[in-house]
Amino acid sequence: MNARPLLLCAAACLLAGSCAAPTRRPSPSTTQTGDFAAAIARIKRTDAASPALLNAQLAYGEFLLSRAKGPCAQRLVLAQEQLGSVDASLKTRVMFPDGWARSADLEYRLHLVRAGCGSKTDRRDDLLAAAAAARRAVKLYRNSFDYESMVIMQFDVGVTLHRLGDNTAALAALQAALDMDREYGFEDDARQNYQLLLTWRGQPAGPPQVAALMRDFPKRQATLRFAWHAADAQVTLEQRRTFLEDDRVVHSRASATFERRTAAQAGGGWSVSYTHRLTRYDPGVWPSEADPKRKTPLVLPPALLFTADFKVSAGGELQSIADANGFAARLSAQVGKLIRAGAPSRDPRHEALNEALDRASGALAPGLLEAGTAENYQLETAMWSGAKLEQGVWYALSAPLSVPGMPQFVVQHRIEFAFTRRVPCTAGAATQRCVEIVLHATPDRKSLNDVLADISDPDEPFVDYDTSTDARIVVDPATLLPYAREEQVYWFASLGNGEGHAVLESDHLVSTIRYDH
Repeated sequence: MNARPLLLCAAACLLAGSCAAPTRRPSPSTTQTGDFAAAIARIKRTDAASPALLNAQLAYGEFLLSRAKGPCAQRLVLAQEQLGSVDASLKTRVMFPDGWARSADLEYRLHLVRAGCGSKTDRRDDLLAAAAAARRAVKLYRNSFDYESMVIMQFDVGVTLHRLGDNTAALAALQAALDMDREYGFEDDARQNYQLLLTWRGQPAGPPQVAALMRDFPKRQATLRFAWHAADAQVTLEQRRTFLEDDRVVHSRASATFERRTAAQAGGGWSVSYTHRLTRYDPGVWPSEADPKRKTPLVLPPALLFTADFKVSAGGELQSIADANGFAARLSAQVGKLIRAGAPSRDPRHEALNEALDRASGALAPGLLEAGTAENYQLETAMWSGAKLEQGVWYALSAPLSVPGMPQFVVQHRIEFAFTRRVPCTAGAATQRCVEIVLHATPDRKSLNDVLADISDPDEPFVDYDTSTDARIVVDPATLLPYAREEQVYWFASLGNGEGHAVLESDHLVSTIRYDH
């Protein structure tokens, strides 16, 4: 298998099968022992705005419920305090506006422990609350593409219902977990769950019986090859942004709908062009709600929800990006009109208007449009050309990507990815012709720190910056034509030795492509 050069990186390991391949994506590291309270106090003292505080509080709660010693009632009170603090935090509302799976997971454990050491009269209510929290965690883990944790929580729903004595519901919940095991290829988990299923049914549950149920367990591979064909399609994009700045939370929504044409080039290769990009575009510059406490409205840079025209070779290598300067000029003019039309009328000095125009000018520079176009193409298409992936195996590689919140800077990132399941290419399609690839990207710390040191203001230095990107990509493995992309990004920055300015933002982007056949 030949490795194809990528613009972002020479990902030969992906094509040759030599990438690091952990069995699952590793969980964020947490301190196993030690003084959690001291660690939390240290974060509050040095950088109270940091999301690291939330992770430390949840880690403390998990430690109290699973490994800490001492009276049960006291541990429950302390764990509830940590969970309550996280749930009430504005940072949680920004990073996880629809809910945080890890928080729901901790709530499940808390109710379960309380059912074991609380009064017998409250045991049933505690178990019912645990089951409800586990169901909520299943949904939230699915939404964050953490499918292995999702299946574990679905198993926990069944176990909790079994403890309640509702055997019918428990068997149904465990069967649902097994259906997930089969969909996502979790073979070891399915083997254990089948054994428990047989036990609950009162049937023999030895190795022969489990092996019989596992006989048809699917073994899936995905071989992806570049084989584009001429196609017309409609692209729909929506981006929701939640923004926290100095204890103020605002929301913004950007959207766009336009046409995409993939056409053969004379002499080989393909050209991708877009039409109607400027007619159905909302850049999401103004927050969707006003802040009465702020005299000058908060403005956000325009969301870039599409790419410039580009050309690729017959083998799928990116060749060129067309007319970035001209498109940037047209886009800037259109966005300027939208900004002026939507400018808050209560700002007679036009401070917010001028700030919005300045931000738009920087965000829509031709160079950034070119870089964004190249990055999107690599992540959605070129990166996978020639790859052969085993379902459920996590691979890893390193590649330069733009920095969320500071797209003009590029740093090396660690990208972990997996072929998770077969899916329909479009909603409602009868066959599961496409594959879903999930990826997780975090910046290399040294590479990031070097950039931050270069751009840091001595009067207001970077105290902390953190970011994380999770994405799911739906692509046809037979052609590498993209069909969908969903991306969840958060980034945090604090300036001024922990006493200055702090910004936290989360972005949720959904892109779908529907081809005309």
